Amino acid sequence: MGQEDRREAVARSAPGTAVHEQVEILGAAAHLLGCRHTPDGEPRAAVLVCTAPPLDHPVDAGRTARLGRHLARAGVAVQRFGSLDPDAPPGGAAAVGVDALVEDARGALELLRDRCPVERVGLLGIRLGALVAARLARALPAAPLALWQPATRPRAVLEEAARARAAAPGSPTLDVLGTRLGAELAEGALVGGLVDELGPEPRPLLVAWTAAEGAGAAAGDVARCRARGFPVEELTVPCDGDRAGRPVPVATPDELVERTTTWFARHLLGTAAVAPAVRITSVDVGEAS
Repeated sequence: MGQEDRREAVARSAPGTAVHEQVEILGAAAHLLGCRHTPDGEPRAAVLVCTAPPLDHPVDAGRTARLGRHLARAGVAVQRFGSLDPDAPPGGAAAVGVDALVEDARGALELLRDRCPVERVGLLGIRLGALVAARLARALPAAPLALWQPATRPRAVLEEAARARAAAPGSPTLDVLGTRLGAELAEGALVGGLVDELGPEPRPLLVAWTAAEGAGAAAGDVARCRARGFPVEELTVPCDGDRAGRPVPVATPDELVERTTTWFARHLLGTAAVAPAVRITSVDVGEAS
């Protein structure tokens, strides 16, 4: 019996508690690394995670992985993706625009639906990824959309990037203001705010802020969504900057992950129940075809 057969046998021995993870190279240029979390049985829904591009603040990958495992345990397949080499020389990143980010997300969604053919799909957007997820959501009527610390106004992203570079003038990071993405964010006709990108069709929204940063200027965008009839839930979670980007033990409570899981389960499955235990039974590596 081969290694893959052994993994399948272990998964069948504990229905409802296992989580499978498949890692694949994505994109026409093979420039993305994708990780898909799936339940032991057939998934009943799916969620696509749109993280921030390399030019934005780094995202806590450990937290999005924990969310994927929590949702898979509840019966929801989750697709995460990101730059295959975020530390690569910035020449290629400078040419990336908003349309390219949206196309990457759309390709990841198509792969998710191909691998996990489900009807109900939700989206999670993180920081600048919120605008990508919002634009993608237009083609998914009524799909629930969760946003973690969303950068809802393009110009605010540029201002924040400029302040960061001014505070660290010797930083080797790419100057967002000198990139194609920066130029498009500055041009309001190409990239709108959250409400503009979402379109007029109301959908459930979950917006999460950290206690340290809060809603700030984005509070107005959330209020505009409510005024247009979007059912919006907001939550504020403790700041965990001291462990951002670092693995956190499974036993450590994570209010953001738990509440986001419950919210997606309610809107995608009609239930808030999540199995109490999880174990990973397989990690498969391959290339999307």
